[in-house]
Amino acid sequence: MNKYGVACLLLLAIFATGCPYNQYIVELTPRGRVIERKLVFYCEDGKDTNGVPNYQGFSPDELKAISVLYPRDGVKRDGLRYVATGEFAGPMPSDVGGAGSFTNYSTSLGSTALYAERFRGDDDMAGKMAKRLRAAEQLVDFVVGWSRMEFGREPHYKELRRFLNVDFRQDVRNLGLYSWMMEMPPIPGREESEEFAFRYGQYLVERGYLTVGDLPEIFHFAADNDARPVTCLIQRLVAAKLRIPASGPMPLSVAFLEDPDKAWKSWEEYLATTGEYRKRLRHWEMEKARYEAVRIGRAIGRFLHPRPNGALTPAAPPKPEPAEVANELIGELFEFGDGSPSDHLAVRLSLPSVPAYTNGKWDPAHKQVVWESELNGHGKQAVRLPAFCYANWSSPNEVFQMEHFGKVALSGDDLLQYCLWRGGLGEKQAGEWEALLAGLRPGKELKPQLDGFRFSDELTQPVQNTGKQASNAADFPRGLIEKALDATPDKSGK
Repeated sequence: MNKYGVACLLLLAIFATGCPYNQYIVELTPRGRVIERKLVFYCEDGKDTNGVPNYQGFSPDELKAISVLYPRDGVKRDGLRYVATGEFAGPMPSDVGGAGSFTNYSTSLGSTALYAERFRGDDDMAGKMAKRLRAAEQLVDFVVGWSRMEFGREPHYKELRRFLNVDFRQDVRNLGLYSWMMEMPPIPGREESEEFAFRYGQYLVERGYLTVGDLPEIFHFAADNDARPVTCLIQRLVAAKLRIPASGPMPLSVAFLEDPDKAWKSWEEYLATTGEYRKRLRHWEMEKARYEAVRIGRAIGRFLHPRPNGALTPAAPPKPEPAEVANELIGELFEFGDGSPSDHLAVRLSLPSVPAYTNGKWDPAHKQVVWESELNGHGKQAVRLPAFCYANWSSPNEVFQMEHFGKVALSGDDLLQYCLWRGGLGEKQAGEWEALLAGLRPGKELKPQLDGFRFSDELTQPVQNTGKQASNAADFPRGLIEKALDATPDKSGK
């Protein structure tokens, strides 16, 4: 990172394009207890003028990792595109990266199914927040230490130090968390990015770091990579806290901030005195000593045993720069990823009708639930929350319900609840319940038969002093069915 890169990280989120990235298209089709999964994947570097992808070679290692998750011969190649197909029940394959499941609860009254899947990302929100706050604390400690070195002899330095330790520290925490909030949407779009930039700027204005009139200077800094506007803003802030009149001449202790090179040199000089940098320097010195030992050993070996293609000596480790200790903290605090383009994911779930619950979008023309998201590339630091897809749908057994209830009594959310209840029964209770359903017929005896049902292992005596029957495990499904019978006309219209 160059010496002005720190200010860039603080003020800009850079979105890069024009590099290869992977496309993943997951097509899902439920088939009873299993779900067919078709994964189309390829690498592209943008599209040509006709909208056709500029295909690139797909990673052999990732291709191998995907292939082992599907049946033998389940992955086919079509030019530089690949198609993987298989049927799965329970856990989904982690082909794109993540974890998921497909569950189908089938009963005599109908079935309900649940699909849920996480794709890549990082959902350790507590860990990410703690990491950023630690970075904020240490970074502000560096700023306080630097201010003491440069301005500690000024008459009103205590006020500057109090500001840095209290207000500035809290503001750095908040701005770091603002950048973390930007990562929360798994699909950050233009609107979210724009709102984030305006929120960030508004916060800085309200807290007195910027004014609206500073916008041209900030734009000049961003367009020309000229740090002078930024260091002048820092000078203005420091001078105000030190009670130095803006109209008068700046003392030498503050005037140097007008020159970005002098300001940067001062910052590096301070960082070179910190324990964090000295620790890095000691580590580098040990690595350098190891390097010298290896270099000398290989030189002696080549002298004693000359070989035309001897092993090359690895490059010497570079000496760490003092600014690295602060730059890494800023990278952790204002983490926007590595600037490289994300992979792209599209998931399409085919269903006969709109699901009861989903966070996807229903496409009525294709009868599909559709999700789209950007993903962190494999091997890159997970910046945003994982992309997450879920859908629940139910299918009533209309023939069975018509035969035994005279109508389709349970569907949608009621059928979902019933299937979950039914799935929790043991073998004995399930047999007794199904025997009851099989004996039901439309008519006036239907509700009395339901009301009179008890599982064989339940008490049926009246509750003492009430005259009422004790509640039992069949109350829940009985309530669902009877509510539907009361609300829906039967096939005779009664």
